[in-house]
Amino acid sequence: MIFIDAREGLSGDMLVAGMLDLLDDMKARDVSRRIQKAAAAHGIAFTSAEVEEDGDKGLAVNYGPSNEHAGHVSQEDALALLEEYEDILGSRSSVGKLMLKEIVEAESEAHCVPVKEVHLHEIGRPQGILNMAAIGLMSHMLVEDGAEGFVASKVVTGKGITVMSHGAIRIPPPAARILLRGLVHEEGDASGERATPTGIAALKVLAKSQIETVPTDRIERKGVGFGTKRFGGRLGRTVLLRYRALNPTGI
Repeated sequence: MIFIDAREGLSGDMLVAGMLDLLDDMKARDVSRRIQKAAAAHGIAFTSAEVEEDGDKGLAVNYGPSNEHAGHVSQEDALALLEEYEDILGSRSSVGKLMLKEIVEAESEAHCVPVKEVHLHEIGRPQGILNMAAIGLMSHMLVEDGAEGFVASKVVTGKGITVMSHGAIRIPPPAARILLRGLVHEEGDASGERATPTGIAALKVLAKSQIETVPTDRIERKGVGFGTKRFGGRLGRTVLLRYRALNPTGI
């Protein structure tokens, strides 16, 4: 099983970095090359770098500025871009499309508009859509490598106010609150947006249950995906643990 530890962060960028770090070196290099190729198709430079902090070693990913204006991206255009990225990546996974569906439906409810009229803002940026495609690709690869599935910790959302295209909004934003339904979550002690809609949607699609933690004696490999924001002085991060499960619940 693979445990997604979302207590210190959960975003598309951090999941991509953590999954890259969890793959073996050869596969990680191959996936990085594929993501670079997909990113370049829309004027984006994709890079990854090793990071070490407080005893954790892992990766951080960065997308250079796109030549394309994010604006208001329709759900049809977002889906078309996702399919283009999946084709370049060689992904056969349905995870990216399921993530996009979760996000669009949450935005539809949050703004009281039909799904066909939903337009995405920050989430609709080419970088955000590429994250969904990359998460789909790597989650499929990890399962092909022998993982029986994913479980997750509770989600720590953060608290306070964040500034988005709609203005200053309380954390978690409305669409994120909708996505969090049915998930164990809490705001935590640190201010700032710790869990993004893309990260929450990925967890909803991938994780079949939530558990407290994983026994250390069953951990086989660890991947850490670092973000760029600090919470309580510590870099946000999503930790993925590959471990030996003892029963069908993933524990």
